[in-house]
Amino acid sequence: MIQKFLQNFMSQNWEDLLFLHWPIDPKEVSRTLPDDLKPDLFQGQAWISVVGFRLTGLRIKPFKQIAWNDFIELNLRTYVRNLSVDRGVWFYSLDSSDLLAVLGARMLYGLNYRFASLQTKDSGKGLTFQSKTRFGSSEISCQISADLSVNQNRTKAASFESHDNFLLERYRFWANRGTPQGSTSAKVAHVPYEADRLMTADYAGDLFQCHGFDEPDGPPSIVHYCRGLTVQASAPSWMFWIAGQANQR
Repeated sequence: MIQKFLQNFMSQNWEDLLFLHWPIDPKEVSRTLPDDLKPDLFQGQAWISVVGFRLTGLRIKPFKQIAWNDFIELNLRTYVRNLSVDRGVWFYSLDSSDLLAVLGARMLYGLNYRFASLQTKDSGKGLTFQSKTRFGSSEISCQISADLSVNQNRTKAASFESHDNFLLERYRFWANRGTPQGSTSAKVAHVPYEADRLMTADYAGDLFQCHGFDEPDGPPSIVHYCRGLTVQASAPSWMFWIAGQANQR
């Protein structure tokens, strides 16, 4: 019972997901990761992505009667493996328009959530996400947008070896809480993405620079859009440790 409770700790919907992906030197990613994680590569290349979406229908099991407000999120992430060769995601930052969600995610999972002013515009043909947050004494801004009316193809349940699968089908994320056990992780579960590959998208801002990377010198190499899906998330690793269950590292 405890194991099932912890495995299905949280549910939510991700809607209007927009992914902008760029290749990046694996050495640039390696220097930013904890010692127990390494870049996950596709044909020898590391990748970094900006992802914007709307989060709706959030429910946390201990407080499942509480109806959380819907909010917008924009994150910068890369793709990693641990020493056991599990695939997943490392988030550099996750900007959210909901202060309670920011505080809760930082406390529970140790993720680098940041409270931000976020807006989204959906004209039916185009989708835009805008974020502004404080980083020290500076203001960090980011805007991503894409034309939804022109796409190359739709991918569904892509094979494990495909590039779409590598970038989209990620069911674990890590955070670094500074514990003796190393990086902690949690799992997510959802149906495979039904995503459109879009022709073009635009990015502007300081999101890469604030994490020590050069800003992209061109448009993203790959762009995905997904209308949405329902997601289940496990409890953070420390809850499994306290309960004496198999941990999620």
